[in-house]
Amino acid sequence: MKNRFQEIVVSGTNREMGLQIGDAFREIIKELVSVVLHRFNLGQENNVSIKEAREISASVLNFSRSYLNDEIQELIGISESSGVSLNDLMLLNCRNMFSVSQEGCTAILVSDERSDNGYSIAGQNWDNDPEMDKYSVVLTRRPVNEPSNITWTQPGLSAYMGLNSAGTAVCMNALNGESTLKGIPWYFIVRKLLKTAGFFQAIDNVRRMPRAITANAAIITSDGPINIELTPESVEYLEPKNGLIVHTNHCLHPKFKRNNIEFKKDIYGQSFERKDRCEEVLSEIDQIKIEDVKRALSDHEGFPTSICRHPNPDPLIGWQRSVISIIMQPRTRELYISRGNPCESNYEVYQLD
Repeated sequence: MKNRFQEIVVSGTNREMGLQIGDAFREIIKELVSVVLHRFNLGQENNVSIKEAREISASVLNFSRSYLNDEIQELIGISESSGVSLNDLMLLNCRNMFSVSQEGCTAILVSDERSDNGYSIAGQNWDNDPEMDKYSVVLTRRPVNEPSNITWTQPGLSAYMGLNSAGTAVCMNALNGESTLKGIPWYFIVRKLLKTAGFFQAIDNVRRMPRAITANAAIITSDGPINIELTPESVEYLEPKNGLIVHTNHCLHPKFKRNNIEFKKDIYGQSFERKDRCEEVLSEIDQIKIEDVKRALSDHEGFPTSICRHPNPDPLIGWQRSVISIIMQPRTRELYISRGNPCESNYEVYQLD
């Protein structure tokens, strides 16, 4: 397996960027959508038939138009140049509205003051299906009259982890909790965060949109690190303690801690233990370096559900692994991405120029 992901830079209006994405990744998009549809048919995306899922995604598309004009214009462009229907692209973007999350992520935010070079750090492992590697790319967008952004993502999705030219970096954690079909899908909320410059703008962007699912965004803005937990009903945030935030796959804000009881059976991969272990590794370090974050994300204590996840015999989640590890410094506009487990793979550097 190659160490670097395929890279592309697109620019122009949202529809023009969509046309460029669809043209460059036509076959990847078609295959990814085919995989998602196949999993619906097998019942692997919860108890929703493909017919029902398509009807719901069409409804979500219509509901979202007043909130997501720019993002939908990009999907229209992708659809036109890839040959994949707009509704199936929307289904790709709202598929986690239908299922109990099986994503495990350990996210780390380090403040300027706690960082060894005075530059804040965001990082995470993305624990998921290793098959997703072949559908993944590094995408740079240069839109008109908005901050540029660079993301690790699967083409056809509105956004995944990344940073922008205004100093914002976004990591994410899956959370299990309330959901609604009358809300904006998660990937579009992440895209909105990648348009922001500061903390108040980020919070305002999320609060102004109806939200489809419960999720977590661990972000750094020009104002510093902040962690945003959101549900369809509310948006709350957590500030760093001693210049550090660690978040995994359970709720931390007091308002949402009831979710950890109500949805206990759905909390992913010893989330509490991963959070405690990551904090233990980093708490001993006064000034945290990128190498320290790499070491934390490569930790195997608690295997098989350790921070660095490897395939194992567990019948429920043993097929998953840390598909990537990503570390970002928004001040320098650099992404460090390990393709595969960070304990085995080098981190390659990607730059937002």
